[in-house]
This record gives sequence, C-alpha cells and structure tokens, in this order.
Amino acid sequence: MRNITLGFVLVLAAGATQAAELKPANAVYTVTRDGSAIGDSNFSLKQNSDGTWTLTSETKGTSGKARLLGIDVREESVFRWNGGKPQSVVYDYHQNSMIKSRTRHIEFDAAAQQAHSQENKDRFTYATPPGTTDRGTLQLLLASAVIEGAHEVDVPVAVRDRAEQQRYAVAKSEAIQVPAGSFTATRVERSDGKAINWYAPSVGLLPVKVQQISGDGSTVVLELKQR
Repeated sequence: MRNITLGFVLVLAAGATQAAELKPANAVYTVTRDGSAIGDSNFSLKQNSDGTWTLTSETKGTSGKARLLGIDVREESVFRWNGGKPQSVVYDYHQNSMIKSRTRHIEFDAAAQQAHSQENKDRFTYATPPGTTDRGTLQLLLASAVIEGAHEVDVPVAVRDRAEQQRYAVAKSEAIQVPAGSFTATRVERSDGKAINWYAPSVGLLPVKVQQISGDGSTVVLELKQR
C-alpha cells in the first residue's frame, strides 16, 4: 500500500463486513513504568444525554516514586460514534504532581476541519483531515479496525500543535496473560514501535493491554485487572 498522508484509511481483509458496536463499559488496569508499579488506571465509557459518548481514564500514583510525587493523570474524550468510528468533539488531559503540572485541551470543529488546542498557556489552531481522532478515542478506533478485519490502519491523531499521521499494523491473534486472566488477543502495533495495543473479543472495544514508549524513553504498560 502506498503512503497516504490525509484521512483515515483501513486496509480490510476480503469479505470483512462486521461493524463495531459501542456499549458502556468500565475497566481497571495495573500501570507500570519500566517494570516498576505506579498504581491503577480506571477507565469508564458512557453515553451522554445528548447522544455523545465520554471515555475517561484516571491514573493515581499509589506505589513507589509515583506515590511520593502524588502523580494524578486524568484523560477525557467526548466524541460521537458514527458508522462504527469515533468523531472527536473535545479532548482534555490533566497531569498533576508535586514537581510538574500539565494540561491540554482540544476542541474539534468538524465543519471547518480544524482543531483549537491549548497546552498550558500555549494556543494552536491547525487543520484536521477527515477522520482525525484524539489520543483517547484512538484506542476505540483501533479496536473497531480489528473487529472490521483491517490489516493496517492509517489515521491522523490530534496532538499539541498538529494532526500527526500514524500507521498501525494489525497482527495475528496471540495468547497473553494479564492480571484479569488469559486472553487470545489481536496485537496492533504502531509503525515506529512506540505503541502496541492488544484487543480481545470478550473484552469489547477497550484494550486488554497497552504498551507505550513515553517522550523520556521510559516504557509504560497497562494490563487489564478488572472489568
């Protein structure tokens, strides 16, 4: 497949027609950084009265240095669910600790195909190609792609000051072990190796496991603990 730099593209398996169905969900994940425990992350997916959905995750440092620093990270995505895909409306990120605080707020203007972003005191407005998603709803989009039988996912993701084109490869299912038990899960890996998600049919659209390389080079891993 040639490199496509605009829009959201799925490369589907022949004959795949199944669409993802969104349902309210809750899940708890253990969180580690470079093998050291940080605490738990609580995920919540719910429908709002106006028909939009909200995906929320909150991680509190309850172990080791994370506990001493009082780390508290909250991420929230408000979106519409159209044709088995998320359409971002608002994204918020808040990180608080004794030594550092950081916020990011992004509002999506679908009609103008723009995003208005603010990180702490810095403000940005940039173009959003069709299918642009935020970091939170990206998890759901990748799960939807797995259900639809995609082999590759090419998607623009809204970050601080731009829509960043990301490509993911969908691999064959493999057996993985997490605190919640054993699962046969599909591995979805970003082309630069900085993010890997695993999805299992029995869990739905939330991942069973997530592995990410942070900006400082550390490896953060979330593993399903309870649902």
